[in-house]
Amino acid sequence: MFADLHIHSQYSDGRLTVQDIIKKAIKNQVSLISICDHNSIEAYTKEMPINYDEEVGEAIATKMVSLVTGTEIQTSWVGMEYHILGYGLNVDDVALNALLQDNRHTCARRGDLLIEKMEKSNSTLSVKEFSKYERQRCNGGWNSIDYLKSKGFVNNVRDYFQLVQEYDAVLTQEFPAPQEVIRIIKEAGGLAVLAHLGESTKEASDYKEVAEQFREMGIDGFECFHPSHRAEIIAWMLEFCRKHRLIVTGGSDDHGGFNNVDGGYVFDMSEGKVEIEQLILSEQFFVSSV
Repeated sequence: MFADLHIHSQYSDGRLTVQDIIKKAIKNQVSLISICDHNSIEAYTKEMPINYDEEVGEAIATKMVSLVTGTEIQTSWVGMEYHILGYGLNVDDVALNALLQDNRHTCARRGDLLIEKMEKSNSTLSVKEFSKYERQRCNGGWNSIDYLKSKGFVNNVRDYFQLVQEYDAVLTQEFPAPQEVIRIIKEAGGLAVLAHLGESTKEASDYKEVAEQFREMGIDGFECFHPSHRAEIIAWMLEFCRKHRLIVTGGSDDHGGFNNVDGGYVFDMSEGKVEIEQLILSEQFFVSSV
C-alpha cells in the first residue's frame, strides 16, 4: 500500500485536474493521497465530489483511494521562505481562508513587480496586457510565469526565478511567521507538517537546527520523504520524529511535470510514492478525509 501526501493540482501550479490525480493514483496503486495546493483549498471546495466521473467516484466510494484534505502554506522566517503543509483541515475555517487569500495576493504581487520591471527593457512585454492575462491552467504555474512563457522569456520554473533575481523582483513584504501559520492550521482542526526541509537547508547543521526550532514552535511533524531529500537526511529526520513523537509524512510533490527541470529532481507520483508503513500518522490526520 502506497501513499503520496504532497500533490499539486490546477488549483495552484499543477497541470493535472483533481480527477487526473485520482486516476494517476489508481494507476500507481497509491491508496492514500493529499492534494496540497499552494495557499489554496479550492480542490476541496470547488470540485469534490460533484464533478467526479464514474471511475473516480467508485474509487473514492470504495476507498480504493482515500483523500485527506491538505494545503501548502508559504511562511517567512529569519530571511528564509519555508512551506508548511496543513492536513485534516476544516476547509470552511474563516481564519484559514483569510491566510490563504493573503498569501495568494503576496505571490501575485511578486509577478506584477517582475513584469513591471521587465517591461522597461523589453518592448514585447506590457503591464497593461498582463493585467488582463489569464493563464491556461493545463500549463501549470501561475499568471506571470505563463505570460512570460507565452512571450518566449522562460521555459521552466528555474528560468522564472532566475529572472526574479536578475530583476530584483523580491518583495519587501514577507509571508506570515511560522508560529502564526501553525496556530491557524491547528485552530482549523488540522495538523502542521514542515515540507521538504532538506530542500530548504542543504547543510546537516542547518537542517538539524531548523528542525529543532520548528519543533519548539509547535510543528506536528515533518515531511521526511521527498524527492529532494538525500538518504542521510531521511534517516536523521525519521530518528528525530520518532524521538519526539512527531508525525512522519512523505510525497512526490507531483505538479504534473510543471516543476520538472532537466538535470533536477523528478517530482512524479510514479517515483515519489511512499509505503504507508514507513509513515507515522495520527488519527487526527484522517478526521477530514474526503
